[in-house]
Amino acid sequence: MKLGIVGLPGSGKTVLFRALTGGLNPGEQRNRQDPGLGVVKVSDPRMDFLTQYHKPKKVTPVHVEYLDIAGLTGEGKQGRSIGDKLLSIIRPLDALVTCVRYFDSASSGKPSPLSDYRTVEEEMILSDLSIVEKRLERVVKDLSRGRKELSEEFDLLTQARDLLNEAKPLRLMKEVEQNEKLRGFAFLSAKPQLILLNTGENKSPEEARQVLSEFAEHIKDQPNVSIDWLYADMEAELAGMSEEEASEFLVDMALEEGAKERIIKRSFELLNLIVFFTAGEPEVRAWSLVRGRTAVKAAGTVHSDMERGFIRAEVVAFDDFKSTGSLVAAQKAGKVRLEGRDYVVKDGDIMLFRFNV
Repeated sequence: MKLGIVGLPGSGKTVLFRALTGGLNPGEQRNRQDPGLGVVKVSDPRMDFLTQYHKPKKVTPVHVEYLDIAGLTGEGKQGRSIGDKLLSIIRPLDALVTCVRYFDSASSGKPSPLSDYRTVEEEMILSDLSIVEKRLERVVKDLSRGRKELSEEFDLLTQARDLLNEAKPLRLMKEVEQNEKLRGFAFLSAKPQLILLNTGENKSPEEARQVLSEFAEHIKDQPNVSIDWLYADMEAELAGMSEEEASEFLVDMALEEGAKERIIKRSFELLNLIVFFTAGEPEVRAWSLVRGRTAVKAAGTVHSDMERGFIRAEVVAFDDFKSTGSLVAAQKAGKVRLEGRDYVVKDGDIMLFRFNV
């Protein structure tokens, strides 16, 4: 899972990056547009249990990659939108984390969170509009030369252009995700997005939640958008503490858990992901999978040969494995099942794939 942190200059993106990656610094960059990269192992108590049980030679949790992307200018306009290099970095990402300032700044003054977010949103919309209009020009020329197979793409692009001209994001157009002709463009305003309010320590949780309610009203009709808040400065400081010190600090701040764990959960929910496991003496490994995917697709996540030669999957739910105490006991209790290719994988399933190629 790859997430890009975007926002206006001065929004605190790099501090947010450090908070979410456990104190990592983006490092020296060759130039202003090179992103910082941080890889975070997703902690999961189920992995801990399986590791203790199997005592494997290797343990591989799910990883989340965060990219600290250069600040958007906030000056986007038609014909002068996000640069090609920045687009090449952002487009392959699974989702965007939009950092919005909610702290006083000596250079920028009082915060205007919703206004800042709208500026970022507008820049993405203008970038998508530029791409749609360029492609439409080419399609119109090809249609005039008799390429009638492009008529569906023309209709879809026209709908997209009209929506963008209304200053609305393409995530409101379901065909962008469902239709292969549009999905390949990886439009910015169609990407799943987590809006994070970077809150100053002089702001109370109640104040932050009040601002989030304003955001909730702004995005109420949009799918695949989530909102949350954090004290990024404090969380970045928290990352350098021992576990005991961090726990005491969270209690003092009246927070139930650190932002890193909470934001990862939010990201999984946003992308509609679950986790399944493969476990044994060689390796215990967690795999992320889109909710609703079948056993054969889970097999393909592990290895393409497993999907190609899929026979069946041996499945036991983690809770059943834990309560019975072992795989043998789970089998005796009838908790281990043989499932076919169309079985819908559940969060926490422990799977062994049988295949032949």
